[in-house]
Amino acid sequence: MSQAALLITVGAFVTLGIAVLVARALLQVVGVNGDSMTPTYREGDQLLVLRRGFRRRLRVGAVVVCLPPPGVRIRAGDVDAASQLMVKRVAALPAGQVYVLGDAPRHSLDSRAFGALPPELVRGVVVRRLRAALRSSPGGHDVAPRGQVG
Repeated sequence: MSQAALLITVGAFVTLGIAVLVARALLQVVGVNGDSMTPTYREGDQLLVLRRGFRRRLRVGAVVVCLPPPGVRIRAGDVDAASQLMVKRVAALPAGQVYVLGDAPRHSLDSRAFGALPPELVRGVVVRRLRAALRSSPGGHDVAPRGQVG
């Protein structure tokens, strides 16, 4: 292999590595657990979340990943989700707060119960569904382990 070809190959790998690091810093894949966002998202769906620079995308109608407010404990099946992230839709942005709702009110613990969230509890905005679930199970809330989105 010539020196020029070697430099091009090394340069391509370095560029690819940098692109992967940037993508990992900006984006995260989150799995949906529960049915509070049905019919939009279902148990097992995989969502691509923008977790850096998302504030300008934070608008009414956007789907966000957020932490529950302090003191709120969520049950998702057999999991105590107090330290879990919730997948919810932004319903209003009153006075610097974020009012979030699940698309399935009967299965959702959201701002109807705990009020508006401070914006710092929002961890990212859903960009798109990467993979749809094969089946959905009843009950629960849309949550993902806290470590999945930071």
